[in-house]
Amino acid sequence: ASAARAATPPLATVAVAIAAYAVARAVFVERRYAEALVSPREAADADGEFLDVDGVEVHYKRARRANAKRFIECMHGFGANASSWTTSDTMRRASEALDAEVVAHDSCGFGLTARPRDVKKYTRASDAKACRAIAREVGGDAAARSLTLMGHSLGAVGAALAAAQGGVDYVVLVAPAIIGGKLRKNDAGDDAALSLPTFVRVAFAAVGAAAATAAWCLTCAVKPFLILLLRKLVRSKEFWTKGLRAAIDPSRVDAMASDWIDGYRKPSVVRDWDVGMFRVVLASVVAASSPREIWRDAMARARATTQPSTLEREDAVNALVESGAKILIVHGENDVIVPASNSRTLAKLLNCELRILPKCGHMPHEESPEAFIDVLRDFIS
Repeated sequence: ASAARAATPPLATVAVAIAAYAVARAVFVERRYAEALVSPREAADADGEFLDVDGVEVHYKRARRANAKRFIECMHGFGANASSWTTSDTMRRASEALDAEVVAHDSCGFGLTARPRDVKKYTRASDAKACRAIAREVGGDAAARSLTLMGHSLGAVGAALAAAQGGVDYVVLVAPAIIGGKLRKNDAGDDAALSLPTFVRVAFAAVGAAAATAAWCLTCAVKPFLILLLRKLVRSKEFWTKGLRAAIDPSRVDAMASDWIDGYRKPSVVRDWDVGMFRVVLASVVAASSPREIWRDAMARARATTQPSTLEREDAVNALVESGAKILIVHGENDVIVPASNSRTLAKLLNCELRILPKCGHMPHEESPEAFIDVLRDFIS
């Protein structure tokens, strides 16, 4: 009996062996997957184009039109990419209906745009700058045709910030994720803050920097686990299928084309896509690449003699007011991601036009492209 027990491996040994096998298999699978990843240019479609914007290769697509009267630039929402404007043929439809050249680009961290190390490149303010650079370089002579900026969900924030730089005729916000916000009637509060002694502002800035550093360190500490989670989710076709079905109106589910899912999944074949997604998350927590940068920026703001601009504050509401552009908000009545009530409040605040599309969810430009283009035509024409 004792000999039989000696010949039987202890339960702990078996468990360790199974765990070791699982880890080795996972490492092997990840290594094979990593070897299959390609560069953004290799993954791009034949009509994909790239533009260097401040050292970052930005990927975009466009619907060309000779001698177009208008230039329209589209910005996608969180987790999406330029394909959200192409899979339902929305760009081509808009180009034909409005006699416009239409462009849609991938925000940093999404799609096929490069994934730089600088975390600030992943902010909405940086995306707004990329938007204007594309409008300038690709759109050509702005004086010869009108400029329209169109943003969906989180992309609406970028479109609003880009509009604050001026020279924009129309801004179209599609199911905008612009939550809260208020109009800045005067800068009395800001002036009061600037009137404080410098050492007081520095002390307050130090407290804020210490909190930001703690948040930065905590986010970086969970990076390995977050990246593993991202890989598990984003590479799964089922994840995107369920997510998109949940986002759109139930009546539109059967009409959802398979290339929608393929378009959303495509960026996961690009090298460093997961690291880029992590930097998007980090930028939303603290837009800095190191604690040293956090403190440097905090001290610079404390010693500044002027208040930051709406672009620097990423203040979408007041950016829209400053733009002087004509504004339209389009929202699906059955949106469960960003409720239509949010857009009703925003439209009242901005005193702008609001169109609610019936039997439509979070993605009017993809779910109801014909109705969406009709609304655009009425607004812009």
